[in-house]
Amino acid sequence: MKNPNTTIINSNYIFSAKVDVEPKFSGNKYYYYSNNRNETISHTQMENIIGLELQKHYEFLEDDNVNIQIKSEFLKEERELFESQCNDLEQQLKEIKSQIQSLKQKKVESSNYQSTTRNFNLSDDDHNNIIFNNDIIELQDTLENYVTNLTPKINININEVKKLLIKYGCQSKIFDKEPTNKLLVKAILQRHVLEEILTQADFYFTRSNKNYYPESDITPIRLRRQIYIALGTRGFNDISTSDGIHNLIYVISKKINMMMNKYRVIKDIKKKKYVNSLAKDLVISVIRIFYFSLLIQEPGVKYHWFNNNEKINQSYMKGSWDEDEIEDLVVEVCSFPLIFKSIYPNGFKVCAPAKVFPVHIMK
Repeated sequence: MKNPNTTIINSNYIFSAKVDVEPKFSGNKYYYYSNNRNETISHTQMENIIGLELQKHYEFLEDDNVNIQIKSEFLKEERELFESQCNDLEQQLKEIKSQIQSLKQKKVESSNYQSTTRNFNLSDDDHNNIIFNNDIIELQDTLENYVTNLTPKINININEVKKLLIKYGCQSKIFDKEPTNKLLVKAILQRHVLEEILTQADFYFTRSNKNYYPESDITPIRLRRQIYIALGTRGFNDISTSDGIHNLIYVISKKINMMMNKYRVIKDIKKKKYVNSLAKDLVISVIRIFYFSLLIQEPGVKYHWFNNNEKINQSYMKGSWDEDEIEDLVVEVCSFPLIFKSIYPNGFKVCAPAKVFPVHIMK
């Protein structure tokens, strides 16, 4: 049988040979006979030919593989460069968003400041007292939230609390297992926290020369009051560290958090984190009110702590008691001071009443 176009097929490569051949068989061997060249091509020779072609194809594939690897490396570098550029753009976007948020915050603070300074009327003390009283109420709420309600999920260190009872001259007793009068413990802790903040702030403000402060005699009264209005509204907002708050606020906040951990242990982690975060707002409010806002009016407003065993007086004290038992009550502990303005010659005007915990007169 003659086949003028015999094709040898490989799975990866096709080799075509246009020769006239006629297969002939002899024993276990077979040959291809070429009509054109009058020569016989053995099976071994055909394998050699195919092998050479396969070798060429393999070398081609090797070269192609090298090209693919080179292209892959190039694409990898391109991808890394693209990812790097994306990360840079994302970082720039975050910074832009942060700047936008900061500008929005400053706009809000500026608006609040302008609103507050407009609300304060240097010639209207009654109106100023209303604003001041609202600030006092907010401070008292923050103080209560910081001390907490001393729920069962909060452990009270009875021994440390007993030391505070002695410090403030309290007559009441609390027991080792569980304090029966948590309201008294709350009042004592509120007093202790507030006094500690004032003590730390006093140390800070008295270190500098008095002539650098607005209360200097060389500062006109009206200008001084305007300065205190601004400080009472935005004090310690603009001067900040890498932690985001003024160093004074950071130090005092950290100290009172460590101090309060001696008296009450909050077992809930989320609750503890929230309460500790209140320290910063508490410190800022105390400093703004007691060191700036008190001095807005002329003469300056003062504060006074009542001692234990002083008679209860509803005109400048507030607390929990029945009307018919006031005559038999005295102060056990004053948890928030009386805020007042002196009136010539011997009187005073109440700006904010003191918060006291009462107790019956010991007979």
